[in-house]
Amino acid sequence: MKSKIKYLSLLTYIFIASLLISGCIEESSVGEGNELPLVRYGGQHYPGEYVLAGSPDIWNKYGIQVDHTLFSSGAENSEALITERVDINCGSDTKTVALFNAMQGDIIIIGTLQKGNRYSTVVRTDSEIESWDDLKGKKVATRYGTGAESILRKYYEMNGYNWEDFDYVNMKIEDMPAALESGQIDAFTAWEITPSITEAKGIGTVMRTYGDVALTPVSIHTTKEYASQHEDEIVRFLAAHLEKAELIQNNPEEAATLATNAASERGANVLPEAFERVFNRINFELDVNEETIGSINDTALYLYEEGKIETIPTIEYDASYLEKAKQLRTSME
Repeated sequence: MKSKIKYLSLLTYIFIASLLISGCIEESSVGEGNELPLVRYGGQHYPGEYVLAGSPDIWNKYGIQVDHTLFSSGAENSEALITERVDINCGSDTKTVALFNAMQGDIIIIGTLQKGNRYSTVVRTDSEIESWDDLKGKKVATRYGTGAESILRKYYEMNGYNWEDFDYVNMKIEDMPAALESGQIDAFTAWEITPSITEAKGIGTVMRTYGDVALTPVSIHTTKEYASQHEDEIVRFLAAHLEKAELIQNNPEEAATLATNAASERGANVLPEAFERVFNRINFELDVNEETIGSINDTALYLYEEGKIETIPTIEYDASYLEKAKQLRTSME
């Protein structure tokens, strides 16, 4: 395997060039005395991750134990995989591109967590704004250097808008709902679960989602070295994710309760209605196909053309683990 120091320097450069944001880490622990195989998983604060956090016994059901760390920063999550502090991690399309650039030839995608309408533009509930035409010249917010900015620029290019048509504010995502409610801004574009929280609180309503612009998949990654030595653990790990995805699809209300309880244990007050909205809005299927990879490649090309990365990496995936996980999941029913 290539030098980890080289990996870190490459990743640092890519993330700085892409203006990626950083954050703190929420560590989880694994109980002692459990002899089941251990998988160290670098998750993030995605809605489906809270369903898993609220279902701690799901891993044991499939014969593994999982040290599930929730990272609030994709940069730190990727660094954890590179430095072998986790065995498997996840990340959005922009983070996937950066990770493949840093670990070219040594990493694969084994599934996805979510894709589709992950980003939304929100306006106040009492607003008469119905489209981006109505927002011209008005104050709107997003977080620069994130997937939200990328999806907006893609949408503008496709529909003849210019960034300068709007009075933009670079704002932290946690500040957006209050700024919208107070009238400080007229709209914001962010990733879930913030748009659904804003709706559930009656502050705003979603004007537009962007699944038709790009899938923006959140992918599950691991190293080829780990995959070659731990196929059984990966299959069991993905089977648990399949059960989670089925619960979200078939019983979003129960999934929302699990997620709400898990969020509350971590100090976050999220209404069950917000999680339900997300679960009915986003595609949580794990399948990886040419369309999924094509969407990531489109993101890589966009980042390259914007000068945010110097090379376009080759995105590799292996669907065989997921196919075996589906067989295991079926046998468990």
